[in-house]
Amino acid sequence: MRKILLAILESGLALAVSTLDSLAQSVSLFTNSVPGTAAVNTASPTTLGLKFWSTQAGSISAIRFYRGAVSPEGYVAELYSAGGSLLGQAVLSAESGPVPGWQTVDFANPIPISANTTYVAAYYAPSGRYAETTNGLKAGGAVGTLNAPASATVGGNGVFFYGQGFPKKSSKASNYFVDVVFTPAAPTPYLQLSVNPPNPSIAASTPPGSSVATITATWSNGTPFTGMLSFTSPYSNSSGTFAISGNSLIINPAGPGVSADGGKTLDASIIATQ
Repeated sequence: MRKILLAILESGLALAVSTLDSLAQSVSLFTNSVPGTAAVNTASPTTLGLKFWSTQAGSISAIRFYRGAVSPEGYVAELYSAGGSLLGQAVLSAESGPVPGWQTVDFANPIPISANTTYVAAYYAPSGRYAETTNGLKAGGAVGTLNAPASATVGGNGVFFYGQGFPKKSSKASNYFVDVVFTPAAPTPYLQLSVNPPNPSIAASTPPGSSVATITATWSNGTPFTGMLSFTSPYSNSSGTFAISGNSLIINPAGPGVSADGGKTLDASIIATQ
């Protein structure tokens, strides 16, 4: 439900109106960044990773990573908890984009993550030749609610494992250019009320039954409002001066009218209930 306070005067009406939340969009930490070394000179199978968190709950739909050399054996993308529990895995049999460049591995279903909780995004490179920038995570970084913490603050970031497994070793705060595609959770829909005209003038001679404003209730996500409008405390009906007919605020036909209240402020609280 949503409640608004109307301060109704003979000469006008004041109301604060809510605004819509923006739609959730996917974000990544490193976008189109390029590593200092595109392909390290080693053919050893290695898992590379990044510790990250978000200040807002949401979901991870894919792992991104930069590749400077082709991998004939493909890749395995993985998402872990901070303690090493495997939360999701997806196989990429060949590069998904140009080499050198960013590759993306989509999970079969987005994996939900909690706010302010550390996770590890990783990929397994069977042929080695991974990207690296030494000290690239010394200061960490953030995009929106998504954070790659500075290496010294989390016991090392980025991380690696020789072979396929949970990466937890670190060296020289190296960034191995492992990234995520993160979508914040959709905001909880809320009701918002608008009044038209926003500042109506109510003459002292306005007859009972006259409509003085149209009140429109809408959900923030665009879903139609099918509930009702009514008066509520603390100013339930301004001594019976007003009434609600459909979505119109009217002068109450059974009330005292407004002539005796010229120049005064009349308060009314209106609530929208679904």
